[in-house]
Amino acid sequence: MSGAANREPHGMRFLGVGLSILAVGLVACGPPVTVKRVSPRDVYAGDSASILDSGDWTRFTNIELHRTGVSLDKQRRDMLIKMHERLVEDGWRESLLGLAEIAYLEGQRTGRRSDYLGATVYAYLYLFGEGLIGPEPTAWDPRTRIAADVYNRALARAFASDDGEHFLLEGATRRLPIGQITVSVPEQSLEWERGVVFEEFTAADIYEVNGLAARYRRAGLGAPLIAMRTPYAEEHDLFPQNLDVPATAFLRVDGGLAGLRTGRLRGTLELYDPLRTPDIDVEGQTIPLEAQTTTAYAHLLGTSPVWDFEFAGFLSGSDETIPPGISLMEPYRPDAIPVILVHGTASSPGRWAGLFNDLNNDPTIQKHFQFWFFAYNSGNPIAYSASQLRKAIAGTVHALDPAGNDPGLRNMVLIGHSQGGLLVRLAVSDSTELDWESLGFRDIDAIDLEPEERRALEEVMIFEPVAGVTRAVFIATPHRGSFVAGGFLGRIGAGLVSVSKTVLKLPIQAMQAPILLATTGSVTAEDLDGPPTAVDNMAPDSRFNRALAELPMSPNVPLHSIIAVQGDGPMEDGNDGVVEYKSAHLDDIDSEVVIQSGHSVQSNPETVREVRRILQEHWNKIQASEGVNRDAG
Repeated sequence: MSGAANREPHGMRFLGVGLSILAVGLVACGPPVTVKRVSPRDVYAGDSASILDSGDWTRFTNIELHRTGVSLDKQRRDMLIKMHERLVEDGWRESLLGLAEIAYLEGQRTGRRSDYLGATVYAYLYLFGEGLIGPEPTAWDPRTRIAADVYNRALARAFASDDGEHFLLEGATRRLPIGQITVSVPEQSLEWERGVVFEEFTAADIYEVNGLAARYRRAGLGAPLIAMRTPYAEEHDLFPQNLDVPATAFLRVDGGLAGLRTGRLRGTLELYDPLRTPDIDVEGQTIPLEAQTTTAYAHLLGTSPVWDFEFAGFLSGSDETIPPGISLMEPYRPDAIPVILVHGTASSPGRWAGLFNDLNNDPTIQKHFQFWFFAYNSGNPIAYSASQLRKAIAGTVHALDPAGNDPGLRNMVLIGHSQGGLLVRLAVSDSTELDWESLGFRDIDAIDLEPEERRALEEVMIFEPVAGVTRAVFIATPHRGSFVAGGFLGRIGAGLVSVSKTVLKLPIQAMQAPILLATTGSVTAEDLDGPPTAVDNMAPDSRFNRALAELPMSPNVPLHSIIAVQGDGPMEDGNDGVVEYKSAHLDDIDSEVVIQSGHSVQSNPETVREVRRILQEHWNKIQASEGVNRDAG
């Protein structure tokens, strides 16, 4: 063949050169798929981002949009319609999570409850829908928690009132982004015993909690709510009148994939008390209910008149205005051991907020114990307030367990802060064994009293350890008085206090009876203008303290002290700003813990830790005793 015949055509040579140049250009641009090194934190943030915190759908929805061929250029409403169409065609479970996220974002944009309801339905069917293609959710799959969070948040908004302030338990046929759902509501209120009813609800996740160090949330499924008590009771019924408690709403969805295909679903909106019903059965699975316990408690405290009570109860000792008594924060639970919290001077049950929030959210403590709160007019003579505590305990126990069958009520724990600790001390003490005349007090039989006056006096002065109390804890308690009460400010405070009419009705001569109402020094009955106040009682040189020191406490009741001391000096010389260590210290008790703190030490983490330890010790002792009794039987 000739050379000419071997030459390539001019056009072919040009094409080859062009292809070579193009190849070089592509190589220069790099491979179409690459990785870029970033920090593990960035990788984790991308993998774990939630629609609820990032404001955008997750990588899982991106995958589904790619799989279904839905263009990212479309409006979200069009994307939802397209993905819904693919879902009803192929029944792919993963599409439901994408639909839930897109519907939720649409709800945020439009504010339409139908979009939020759609997100709720899609998330529910992702978690529990049957007849779908693809793997079922597992506890280890992050999509499970994402779907649960979308369900919880969307449900709260799907049934919100127009102003967003209330959650409405209303059944009706409701629109969805595509189709409709007919919702029925079997229960529209929560009811406790003694006529306590909750009919008003608000979403818990719209509130920020301030003033409590820890915010507890019980993770699960359902819209966490705050249930508000209505109507208010006219008389004391063991529960605060303005009681707010956790509640949980749960929407069951029936119809599944078939219902999505027809556009008609059915649902049941259920209401639960998550403290009494911590989990429910859903499609054969045991599912925990979501609850925001701290938020409900903080909502109660933020709107409660309890703070007004503090100084009002100190300055005015009127039992008619502010009746003393025990309040419960949850329905009475037989077998659960009452822990009765007694506040201090010019204080209230609200001051136990941090300790209660921590301990009542401890699963072990909450299972075995129940918290009761004693409120009293803290300006009254201490012995009189102690008699009110004894009566309140006896009355509450009888009201709850008239037959005396509950073993929990035979193992109660008393915890008192400051003056409250003195009330606790008197509740575990015995006044019947003392020779009062040897202490310089007149015998009650030597005082001329009317029968009604004598009965009132005997209620205060003659007492034994309260039946059923088997452990006591003193927190920053002035067993030998408070230097503040004995000082200038204490004298001013005592002058402002008015005591109970019941005490005022007693003749002035009764103040020198063994009533523990005696004032300071060697003041005689003729020198008194009226009965001494709690501040007088807590003056270090008061005769009350001298008598108190002689009262024997029950040897059958373990005693514990938590003492606060400020500063870095020797503990024995320290004080908490109100009470000296030497006043708070007791010899021969079961335990003593000293904490670096001021007087308001109730919610200090070290206090909470020590009370938790004491309660666990109490429970262990009861269990051991029951084991011995069973073996003996």
